[in-house]
Amino acid sequence: MKTLYVSDLDGTLLDRNAKLSPRSASIISDLIKNGMLFSVATARSRSCIDILNQLNINIPCVQLNGVLIYDSNTQKYIGCTPMDTGTADSIIQILKSFNRMSFVYKFDKDCGINVEFEKLQNQVERDFFNARKDQDYKSFRQVADISASDDDRIIYFTMVDSYDRLEPIYKQIKTLPYAKPTLYRDNYSDLYFLEVFSSEATKANGVLKLKEMLHADKVVSFGDNLNDVDMLKVSDVGIAVGDCVEEVKQYADIIIGNSYEDGVAEFLLAHSKNSISDF
Repeated sequence: MKTLYVSDLDGTLLDRNAKLSPRSASIISDLIKNGMLFSVATARSRSCIDILNQLNINIPCVQLNGVLIYDSNTQKYIGCTPMDTGTADSIIQILKSFNRMSFVYKFDKDCGINVEFEKLQNQVERDFFNARKDQDYKSFRQVADISASDDDRIIYFTMVDSYDRLEPIYKQIKTLPYAKPTLYRDNYSDLYFLEVFSSEATKANGVLKLKEMLHADKVVSFGDNLNDVDMLKVSDVGIAVGDCVEEVKQYADIIIGNSYEDGVAEFLLAHSKNSISDF
């Protein structure tokens, strides 16, 4: 039986400093070399490339919570699920009604990802911008007024703020039939992320696409946060790290070691001599 293993990154495979430990890198790289089908499903876009290279991942991965499928071998995007213009415009109008515009991601298959924003609202967003503004595969552009048109391929909205500020926005966007909002705590601060993408673009759908592309019989996934729940639910075996968000545990078939103690890698190593398909 051919099994695909897929892990979230931040809070799951990475430590509390958003780093891949040398031990995890060594264990998983060796398992891949020996034939394991291992990939990642992350809220990141190509900021995860260095991690993919450390692991020597040789199959496609899921980025932006299911919006994009990236092929590590060709270094190109091979799948994209954009929003329809009407839904994107409705989201923008809701954000404007709260006076709280987000980063808006637009996709061009030739130029990559273009990110527009009106202003940076807090230090986390300033850090987010400063860490990514010089990446050659993503351009950031400050604009006076964000809008949606048929010429845009809007794929993703993301913002960071307090729960109290984001929760009413989340509730409004959740009423839109073709939008999928996710509200979850940032792994590295006390603030929360609000992310919005097409209802067709989720980690769950992205992982199922990988399963089909790779002709896998079974999926085993690893996660820690609320944006991983759909992925855990559609997997044959859904696994949560020990230091996951408490609510996530109810959706997991197995709870393993903590993220900062190489929980995913140690679990895979311990079971590499036996078939995890037997669970």
